Amino acid sequence: MGGLSRKSVKIKEMIAAGTDPLILDAGDLFFSTKNIDITNKNSEVFRAKAILEGYEKVGCDAINVGHYEVLNGLSFLKSMTESTNIPFISSNLRDPKSGDLIFSPYMIFERANLKIGVVGASDLIPDSTRNILADDFVESCNHYAEELDDKVDIVVALINASRSSQSGLPDKMPNVDFIITSGNTSMSRANSPQKEEGPFMYSCGKQGKYLLSLSLDLKEKDVPFIDVSSEEKKVKSILKRFDRLQKKDPDESLESIYSDQENVLNLIKKYRQDLKTSENVIASAVNTLRFETTPLSKKVEDDEDILAFVTSSVNTCNALAPKKKPTQRKKIGKNNSNLHKGHDH
Repeated sequence: MGGLSRKSVKIKEMIAAGTDPLILDAGDLFFSTKNIDITNKNSEVFRAKAILEGYEKVGCDAINVGHYEVLNGLSFLKSMTESTNIPFISSNLRDPKSGDLIFSPYMIFERANLKIGVVGASDLIPDSTRNILADDFVESCNHYAEELDDKVDIVVALINASRSSQSGLPDKMPNVDFIITSGNTSMSRANSPQKEEGPFMYSCGKQGKYLLSLSLDLKEKDVPFIDVSSEEKKVKSILKRFDRLQKKDPDESLESIYSDQENVLNLIKKYRQDLKTSENVIASAVNTLRFETTPLSKKVEDDEDILAFVTSSVNTCNALAPKKKPTQRKKIGKNNSNLHKGHDH
């Protein structure tokens, strides 16, 4: 929960800068363990409630129902959804008796004259969960993404799935513009490979250590987005390389400095070509996106009110958590004086 206070600071900075961010969670939000039993249930239930309350304070707009959300049973999850104004969504979780969806399949939000459809799904619901039927998450997402197509400008899919299930998702979801995933501990970077013309897929990593943000500028709906942040990073990297090469002689051209080093000249030629390509991509982009990862480290100042809430919540969790039994050491007899005392063999 420690990242909540710093996340609050970053979101306030976005709002102060004149933006109205759409804040989403792809699932696996509740609990710190997959094994909830009589020994830890009180602390884990309190933790889940505190996290949800913290998300209300931060201003979360929607939460996808994932594996961790159903760990304590459907009745508990429903009580959580009824206690908050944050919508929980899922396009593939059904009541096995009625066949009806348990949650809304999607939500529609408006930001800066844009209509954004957000659909959710999970592929990690345990088979032992008898009161939840999980449809194929790809088919469900595609169905509702198609339904959203003429209602919104952008479709975002929140997907809770294992790393293997996330493989190839952009090719399987043609009606989605962006895919945000949970269930995979690897985190996307600005230079992570993406499907040309999208959908763009991003993974948030683990334990809320980073805040991932996408800034979109949509001018023409039927024109694909261009990730200019990736191209801008390439430009910056190439210019740094040129600077390093130039240090040998600031007054001469790079071609003159390295005239007797063919391998370096070939690199310089390639760098110039790559630089021109990236600059052309940026200049010609119609619809643009910028992707940024912000580490929620100590370098980000804490929100004092949220920090006080987090500190109080953590203290309560610790107080409710089962007490660890002291480590039992083996007794060493009088005739075993040669054994290493203080080690548990």
